[in-house]
Amino acid sequence: MTKEELLKSLNIRINKIKKIGNITVINNKYVLKKMRRKSRFYDYLESREFNNFPKIYSNVEDEYCLMDYILEQEIPQEQKIEDTVYIMSLLHQKTTFDKPTDLDYVKEIYENNINKLNELENYYLNAQNYIEEEIYMTPSNYLLIRNVSLIYRSISLSRKYLEKWYKEIEKIKSLRYVYIHGNLKEEHVLENNGIYLISWDKSKIDLPIKDISVLYRNSYNNLDIDKLLTIYEHKYPLSKDEKYLLFSILLIPEKIDINDYEIDKLKKISNLILYLEKSYLALENYSKKANDNPNK
Repeated sequence: MTKEELLKSLNIRINKIKKIGNITVINNKYVLKKMRRKSRFYDYLESREFNNFPKIYSNVEDEYCLMDYILEQEIPQEQKIEDTVYIMSLLHQKTTFDKPTDLDYVKEIYENNINKLNELENYYLNAQNYIEEEIYMTPSNYLLIRNVSLIYRSISLSRKYLEKWYKEIEKIKSLRYVYIHGNLKEEHVLENNGIYLISWDKSKIDLPIKDISVLYRNSYNNLDIDKLLTIYEHKYPLSKDEKYLLFSILLIPEKIDINDYEIDKLKKISNLILYLEKSYLALENYSKKANDNPNK
């Protein structure tokens, strides 16, 4: 069904129309966009009693998706991020299920992350050697060299958490899976007489920590790990192995291209330092409070 046929079948006449990114807003009431997620997906969420998304009017065979347009109310930044964590935990709680531990999948996660950490460590070692041979360092290279030990420290701690996860997982007969949103950030949560999650294009069945790590990386300036876990675990407590893997993933540093434009590189390095400093200290403190030092 084309968009014209869809609107006609629902007796919707266009009185006002505007474009916002890749969506079309009709009459300040509906959103129309290309169908990327079949409507049966939303049926599944409803069957699990998760209704925190705009009402969908399209059918499975439709080419376009028509849903309610949510005009968001202004709310404090602190409340918005807390509500985002809450709705993530609710989604995971409503869609959780166990599967027997797939050792091949576990090994794949372990090897992929170990390889990534080793590659990052070698990359920054080579970058450090290259920069230290410069006669006059650029501001960004100087900033990187001044803080490269933080990068190595984060890689080392990430590797230790990954090893602890791998040992812990040997004792476990099943893993928990949920429907993850896949692209959680504050702008994908709308509030108006309810909390609504939008932009489900990357959603899939996966481990719950995948959503948590994405949200934290997108919102670390406004969200500390203690607060995130306190809100999240009120609805959906994490197991020890899930925390180990989550912490390992959170500590993996971004790869900065040392050949990037100076202004861009300076900004990326500054953000990386801020992220790693905040994350490393938060996870170190969390481990102390939990009496679970990864160095033991």
